[in-house]
Amino acid sequence: MSAAAPFPPDEPSGHTAYLEDPDRLAALAVTDLLGSLPEEAYDRVTRLATQLTGVPVGLFSLVTDQRQFFKARTGLNGANADLQETLLNSSFCQYVVTADTPLAIADARSHPLLSGNAAVDGLGVIAYLGVPIHAPTGHVIGSLCAIDHVARDWTEAHLAALHDLAAIIETELRLRRNMAERALIGSELNHRIKNLFTIVSGMVRLSRRAHDNAADMASDIEARIGALANAHQLIIPDGATGPTAGGAGLAPLITAILAPYLGEGSQDRCQMNGPAMRVGAQATTSLALIFHELATNSAKYGALGQVDAVLHLDWRQKDGSLHLDWDERTGQPSTLGETTGFGSQLLEMTVEGQLQGQIQTSTTPTGLLRRLVIPLDALLR
Repeated sequence: MSAAAPFPPDEPSGHTAYLEDPDRLAALAVTDLLGSLPEEAYDRVTRLATQLTGVPVGLFSLVTDQRQFFKARTGLNGANADLQETLLNSSFCQYVVTADTPLAIADARSHPLLSGNAAVDGLGVIAYLGVPIHAPTGHVIGSLCAIDHVARDWTEAHLAALHDLAAIIETELRLRRNMAERALIGSELNHRIKNLFTIVSGMVRLSRRAHDNAADMASDIEARIGALANAHQLIIPDGATGPTAGGAGLAPLITAILAPYLGEGSQDRCQMNGPAMRVGAQATTSLALIFHELATNSAKYGALGQVDAVLHLDWRQKDGSLHLDWDERTGQPSTLGETTGFGSQLLEMTVEGQLQGQIQTSTTPTGLLRRLVIPLDALLR
């Protein structure tokens, strides 16, 4: 392993810009370490750093754009014994962060950049060796450093020891991120399952009122659950090892739900126009049920059940909401089919209850128009 680089004589170009980089600061904030209480996992690392390098002080510092916070510290005494943070005018670690490489100084008192740093007098930082600490995103968020109060030279063995200890810290950060992600995924899965149970329970309850025999009821429920399964495949593709939070695209979702109702010439019978839009996982499930209901009714009473009819789907973003028109053009005014039946109740329950939106149905001279307005924040959930 090569020796650490010497500190530059002047503040590096882009130094402040990197410290202030929003992505770096966000990566730092996600660790939840800033301002947190001491933890033995990190304290042990700084103790080992002092033992392996033979110096009195070891620090694991996190560097923001204005200060450095000592997440772990060993060897600070006297007035500095309880010191938890300093401004950047008392920081050598800031330069390790922006250089993204180990930096060493044998005697800061004679260095043009460091001699005026308040850490020299305030913390007694004479000799310093620091290695960068990376967040799981790859951004440099701090430094693990060894400090001596007298001038000294650093060896490759000292640098190798700090590299290994820094790797332990970075591994701990990755493990904690993975645990947090698993907890979030578990919470999201629990929420989705509860949501599915609510939807299926509503389907069963309403379907029981709408059908006189078990066979018809079972057929309807099976078709609707099939629509939810199609949506699920858009959220979690085959071969995925876990749920994703990305949801699906609006156009692919509509296409997947309508595919069973469209045969040859489907590009003429169903025309879609609208911007590319992402739909969150929870909203994907609800929209799948909505479009299935609309398609089922259309196949029975409207455009999808007539060879010469056309279904137009147009959507746009306006006033913080998705505005979608389901326009069935059959050539004559619609009788609206089951406007007060199970399908309409399920549509209302899903649009208004699940998505906090609105749905309006009206006849037109050439058919039927259903207009949906769904808030974008609900659409992205």
